[in-house]
Amino acid sequence: MSTNRETKRDALTTLLSAALVGTGKPAQAFYGYKVGDFGGQSPVCALTSNGTELDARAVTSRRKITFSFILYTFTLYGEAGTAYGEDDAEDTVDLLEKTIRDTISTNLSTTNWALIGYDGRTTVDSVLIAGEEYQRESIPLFIECYDD
Repeated sequence: MSTNRETKRDALTTLLSAALVGTGKPAQAFYGYKVGDFGGQSPVCALTSNGTELDARAVTSRRKITFSFILYTFTLYGEAGTAYGEDDAEDTVDLLEKTIRDTISTNLSTTNWALIGYDGRTTVDSVLIAGEEYQRESIPLFIECYDD
């Protein structure tokens, strides 16, 4: 059986979407792929594939595979005509990252992977999407699993 990066991305999308989207949770939507227009939604998360590494030193038939992903969070800077401003956007970015970190920490090993974690430092910048300015955080993640 060959391990498929898509199935791992789908499992991670399901896990993080459940933690982030819904009543009382910090995100409006979660996508397991890049999205070109959020239709005014904010905050939004998108998980994308970022590469694969194979352990060439495997001495058994079980070869370790590391899948890399980038989890993006997008938060509008502020909404004209509302009380939601830049300070609220900054607080939301921080809450999203904490919720993601907590979810990863409580699911380090599951039936879907042997290990999951952050794959380096996150970065924050701003981007225009469909004419709206969003603060974007890029969170590098990895999943280790074994191919049978």
